[in-house]
Amino acid sequence: MQVKKIPSTFRYLKSYLEWFTSPLLEELRAEMSSSLESLSTMPSVRISCIEEKKGKYEICVASDSQTAKSCNQPECYAPSVGDIMILSDVKPGHISDITRNGRPYRVAFVTEGGDEDDDSPTSKYVIISSGKIDASDEKCQDGKIKPLFAAYLLNIVTYIRIWRCLDYEAVRRNRGLIQEMVHYPRVPDIHQERTEDTGSFDSITIWTKLSTMDLNNSQNDAVLNCFSKMQRNSSSFSLIWGPPGTGKTKTISVLLWLVREMKHGTLTCAPTNLAIKQVASRFLRLIKERSFDTSCLGDVLLIGNKQRMCVDGDLKEIYLHDRVRKLLGCFAPLTGWRHILSSLSDLLENGYSQYLKYLQDQKEGDKPSFFSYSKKRFTIIYTDLRRCFKELLFHVPKSSILEVNYNNIHSILEMLGDFNSMFQQSYIRDEIKEVFLYNTSEPDSRNCSLMKHGETILTLGKTRLRCLEQLNTLLNCLKLPVTSSKRIIRDFCTENASIIFCTVSSSSKVISNKKLELLVIDEAAQLKECETLIPLRLRTLKHAVLIGDECQLPATVKSKVTTDALFGRSLFERLSSLEHEKHLLSVQYRMHPSISIFPNTSFYDGKISDAPSVMQNEHQKKYLPGSMFGPYTFVNIEDGTEQFDELGHSRRNLVEVIVIEEILCNLKRACCKTKKKVTVGVICPYTAQVVAIQEKLGKMKFGPMQVKINSIDGFQGSEEDIIILSTVRSNTDGVVGFLSNRQRTNVCLTRARYCLWILGNATTLLRSGSIWADLVRNAKDRRCFFNGSNDKAISRAIAKQKGYPTRVNVKKNTHVTTKNRGVWVEVPLPNEPNKQDFLSSVSPYARSSSSGTVIVGELQCSRDKQKDVDCIVVPSIILDKEEDIDYITALPHVPNKEEDAAYITSLPIVLDKEEDVNYIIDLPHITNKEEDVKDITIMPDIPDKEDNVEDIAKPIIPYAILCCLATVCVCLLRP
Repeated sequence: MQVKKIPSTFRYLKSYLEWFTSPLLEELRAEMSSSLESLSTMPSVRISCIEEKKGKYEICVASDSQTAKSCNQPECYAPSVGDIMILSDVKPGHISDITRNGRPYRVAFVTEGGDEDDDSPTSKYVIISSGKIDASDEKCQDGKIKPLFAAYLLNIVTYIRIWRCLDYEAVRRNRGLIQEMVHYPRVPDIHQERTEDTGSFDSITIWTKLSTMDLNNSQNDAVLNCFSKMQRNSSSFSLIWGPPGTGKTKTISVLLWLVREMKHGTLTCAPTNLAIKQVASRFLRLIKERSFDTSCLGDVLLIGNKQRMCVDGDLKEIYLHDRVRKLLGCFAPLTGWRHILSSLSDLLENGYSQYLKYLQDQKEGDKPSFFSYSKKRFTIIYTDLRRCFKELLFHVPKSSILEVNYNNIHSILEMLGDFNSMFQQSYIRDEIKEVFLYNTSEPDSRNCSLMKHGETILTLGKTRLRCLEQLNTLLNCLKLPVTSSKRIIRDFCTENASIIFCTVSSSSKVISNKKLELLVIDEAAQLKECETLIPLRLRTLKHAVLIGDECQLPATVKSKVTTDALFGRSLFERLSSLEHEKHLLSVQYRMHPSISIFPNTSFYDGKISDAPSVMQNEHQKKYLPGSMFGPYTFVNIEDGTEQFDELGHSRRNLVEVIVIEEILCNLKRACCKTKKKVTVGVICPYTAQVVAIQEKLGKMKFGPMQVKINSIDGFQGSEEDIIILSTVRSNTDGVVGFLSNRQRTNVCLTRARYCLWILGNATTLLRSGSIWADLVRNAKDRRCFFNGSNDKAISRAIAKQKGYPTRVNVKKNTHVTTKNRGVWVEVPLPNEPNKQDFLSSVSPYARSSSSGTVIVGELQCSRDKQKDVDCIVVPSIILDKEEDIDYITALPHVPNKEEDAAYITSLPIVLDKEEDVNYIIDLPHITNKEEDVKDITIMPDIPDKEDNVEDIAKPIIPYAILCCLATVCVCLLRP
């Protein structure tokens, strides 16, 4: 399968779709491969029972796995539709665990169950398997049942949805909009009829409403341009360029509010649950602030997975899962709206005859009066009716109820309120029978008799008849579901909503909605172009608005092959590269001017201006004393050492971890004094650094301070009062890996409102020749550059982390053997030498060796524990893989005061010139300096996956597993 570079322009729709087929399959292969490599970290669940049904299998998962619905922890796993799993009789920690000794295993795909099918028990799922699962497989030789586990690999729902969109017949449903996307820039046709305005929008009304929304000129222009294109008969795309902090979400919410006011339908999508929640929340807030009638939100709907979306607060009012739960009782045959209306109609029409029948059936005990009987029944039904129609009027669109029925419901509720008040009056007790027997078809003599009881009784009798008439009208005219199926109710909600929020992938669920005319995609630059086809398939869509910023994070792509083929390029980026008109939001409202100046000049050519609000004194915050902690600073941490985590997949810098801990502790003390709430974000480019900081902080309580620690990807779209950025990389060669990516750099530099504090090794960043070199030079020019060692608290923290020097001598010609990709030797650990002897013994080795190896290390400052003086340490190693180890100089972790031991930690690295392989030296903890070091492990240095290094030896994936995966996927990826 050959993957070719995707072009920027296309001639035909069919060939356009074919360009994405091979890259999609390659990307799926790469993600499957990555999942298999990470099998040890994947969650699993025990299967308690399995039963074959018509070529599929129904499984029950263990009850303890259901806690995964709320625990949100990696080890907790509740299957979802679209999951690929490996079924085996062991919990696999590695691929070899399920392939050794001929152990049976299957690859399975979840087709039903969980949240996607609420009508089924939550512990039951339906799967298809790559092979037959025999009952004999579940039994050991002694007849006992063997355990069966399902290990999660990945979810391929989005891949399936994209694949189906690459079918020519599928996308022809909305040929106009997709053709506009494929053939841009379209060559003008002189024979084409002139495009005229449809007149579907009143420009004066739009401008009048828009003028009250407090938008700036660039935001107003962007909204008006969208409406201008929507006025035309032809399909169109509008692009809004929204750099960080420029009010992108506000602009979208105003656009959606105006479209709703104009009675048109909109589908709003975003790549992630977090992004779509932010837009929906802002829109809902705007409705409540600006709309006169907020008693009905049935036309607004938020769709998403219950576990991943984590909806709370006001968003529950429009969230599909909660709406279905509330409407379930209103639509149920035995408790719902039709049953309540029928019961009330029967009571008002035949109340007295029902009472007489009740007395006949009541053989013993006290017999209630008609007043007590009718009051009790009316109160129950009236309470149920009010509750039911309150939910219906709020959660069902007015267009589904119809205006006449909507008015009848309010009229009935008003009349029933009069009846309810009647039952509270004692004087009506004896005349209640006459009210229920009043009938306009009766002789005048009976009605005259009723008038003798008073005008109020006659009025109530007439009210009863009018209420009966409207109840019967509602029963005949109100076309709402009568069902207990959650699936039917879910479909009813999605088909009748006119403002829908969902992720791009989930938009496939609203394919049958016929009210949606406008597509709005937020964070459009984060989407692969082929993903955009999922919502574009909707037949009724005529216009699309893409909001994004190609200067921020693009779509995530696993395969280097598909990256080179531009598979991760977004439609927003492609249209921008073809000079499609873009409306720039040019005023930023988030960052202090000291923070915004570098991103503005480096990424946006100075086109962004600061809003007046961020230049006022109120935006100038001082959280810690000293000039080092101003609005924008670069703190130089020269003593840091980058190292790999235990899995060898990601990098961390423990010195920067300890500095971050020190800063957070100082912030906590300052915030506790002022008692002001502050939000702090700690951004790390590497997952290992995120984990290291989280472990270091543990369960520390921060008082009024709210701390969020995440990767750059996790902070996309977020903002905090203070951002602490850990760059991690610290080496003499200036290698910074994927940190050099300008889009990632832009994201992490634009998340802070008041303060941005950057921690990094200035030497490494300057030598990188990347955007980070520009940043360091800019910080120096602006006098925002500080050495961390100049701060006493930070200096003490670094000294504590770095510890004291220890030298390990290894005898000549020590035998080196390879075991499990590591080298193991046994060496004695001598006493620590004094300063002079130490320096003289180390200095000869601080250069290249004649044996073809290179010493990697730099001069480090530390303290001599015994003499309490500064000394120079060269952390180095001379390694000849085929012969011997000369010696190791390590820099151990400093012990606690009450401890006498030195803890030796991991030490990078040496380059073997002949083998061209990097090695990491991993030294065990030493509890007594007089003891021997039992094991020194020399591990190959595995570069971070995020660095996109291709020539790394990867674990071999068993051919059988790949065949099973292929079998399952071929079945699933059929159009």
